[in-house]
Amino acid sequence: MVKNTPFKYKPIYGEEFIKKFIDGLGKKAEQYFGSDKGCIIGLRDEGVFYGEALCQWLNNKKIEFTTMNDDGEGLEEEKLRGRRVLITENDIITGKAYKKVMEIIRQKKDRLGIKDIKFAALRDRLDLADFSVEGYNVFAPWSLNQIDGLDLEIIKSLVQDGRKPFVEIAKKTGLSPVGIKNRVEKLITQGVLRIQAGLRIETFNSVSAHISIEAEEKALNSLAERLEKSPLVYNLVKTSGSYNLVIDVVASNTTQIERLISKEIRENEGVKRIDVNIGELPVIPKIWNPPIV
Repeated sequence: MVKNTPFKYKPIYGEEFIKKFIDGLGKKAEQYFGSDKGCIIGLRDEGVFYGEALCQWLNNKKIEFTTMNDDGEGLEEEKLRGRRVLITENDIITGKAYKKVMEIIRQKKDRLGIKDIKFAALRDRLDLADFSVEGYNVFAPWSLNQIDGLDLEIIKSLVQDGRKPFVEIAKKTGLSPVGIKNRVEKLITQGVLRIQAGLRIETFNSVSAHISIEAEEKALNSLAERLEKSPLVYNLVKTSGSYNLVIDVVASNTTQIERLISKEIRENEGVKRIDVNIGELPVIPKIWNPPIV
């Protein structure tokens, strides 16, 4: 737990993020400094809050605290002299700031007699930090050059409940409601985020099917357009290989699926072959937006 000491730097994120940082890295930082003198450098802006909180948690008179921009501006160099150094940050996204900051401190190592330099981050996408609490899924489809960790927290809240008030999201993230509103509007404008209603698949359906179709090229586009309008089809992909069109459907019974195959697929003269696999309702998605006609 963070000591009940007033913060000089007011966190812009919720205190749960600071608690997560301390719980995840506190003991590692304690072991790193050991009995040696140390200095924690909080990178502006977000890293400052984690660094100050960590310094308070350690409650060690041998540990100094200072801050700096990623270009080195604002650093109190004398606090580093003869000490172990730990740099704190919120996110490592592209790695550019990390490399820049580490190089700046390394260049001062001999002159200031710095014993060691480590980097700590709450989230580390590139596995660069010496200490981190959590990473990003390396298979995630989004680019963190466009959105940051705070954007992801906002999106996560809206995915869980698209009608969640900005006031509630603000309490969780530490931003103001206006700040949340501005970020959401920016994400929508950029085409990153879309908020819309959806139907729960399990409410109206009880069975699914995966259908692979081999069709002549001249018939492929018209068939795809036709199936795209079906309220049963929740996934439609053109593919290469033996089959060149794959669809996934949900229905209230197998009769609906059979009717779709006979009326919407087989009647198309360009269809050569069909392979059908019947199954349970999909694990994901749970919600989708069928065309309502």
